[in-house]
Amino acid sequence: MPKRQKGRPPKKRRNRTLALATAGFTLGIRPVPSLRPHEETIPRRVSELVEEMLRDGVQKDPVIIDRETATVLDGMHRLAAFVELHLENVVCCAVDYSSRAVSLGRWARAYAPRQSGSTRDLLEGLDSARRTTLAEAFSALERREAAVAALTSDAAYLVGGASQEEVGAVMLAFDGVADQMGWERRFVPEDDVDIELQDRRRVVLLPRKLMKDDVIAAARSGKLFPCKTSMHVIDPRPVSVRFPISELNRATSEGLRLRLKGSGGRLSPPGSTYEGRMYKERLLFLDQA
Repeated sequence: MPKRQKGRPPKKRRNRTLALATAGFTLGIRPVPSLRPHEETIPRRVSELVEEMLRDGVQKDPVIIDRETATVLDGMHRLAAFVELHLENVVCCAVDYSSRAVSLGRWARAYAPRQSGSTRDLLEGLDSARRTTLAEAFSALERREAAVAALTSDAAYLVGGASQEEVGAVMLAFDGVADQMGWERRFVPEDDVDIELQDRRRVVLLPRKLMKDDVIAAARSGKLFPCKTSMHVIDPRPVSVRFPISELNRATSEGLRLRLKGSGGRLSPPGSTYEGRMYKERLLFLDQA
């Protein structure tokens, strides 16, 4: 038996299949029409993904779905791109949505008004808007007593009632007004709302606390949330499958497993950056040793 070189620990082998199974995840091929999105998409982003897939010739990452209902948890724009490309199948990672490995949060919308003073005029002119304190606004959202809160550094407004439909309706109405006024918009994780509010020029729109049942209900009913409403943290998050789109229409789950056999399994720690985005959870690279 060859001697191990001193001072160098043995290389650890990671098994992709074992890592997925341990998390309760299943990698496979699913028909595109069987999947149920729960959020709307941004047409420009869908077009960008179509061009990217045609250029690269691969599906980079699996679409992540709930095993029981086929609700798409991550990959709404990818799914829409597959429809545009007339692809019949898609590589999916099915997860147990009730598991602690999948947690649900929210995205907030942060706006930068062009003119000082326009923020308060807009907020006080919204139907059903009621002014309150920042502390009470956050509390009301956690109790699900309002659809959204519009927040500034020194004021807060609760807008809409408690129904699921009002969450989307209020957010889309606010988006429309902000677009008309030429406000810059970007999406931020709910944990970063306090940072955004340090800028007195910002107005932040935060939806009420979401439940996993809300996501399933939106997918089943077809009454989709606006784009970037829910934020799913999936640990470990499977990425980088890089499956050729030329093979998707005739692909099978068994063929996918054979293709990836012996590859993948590299885990990166929380806080790693992938494709220009930093992730809170660990990333599981499916096509890399």
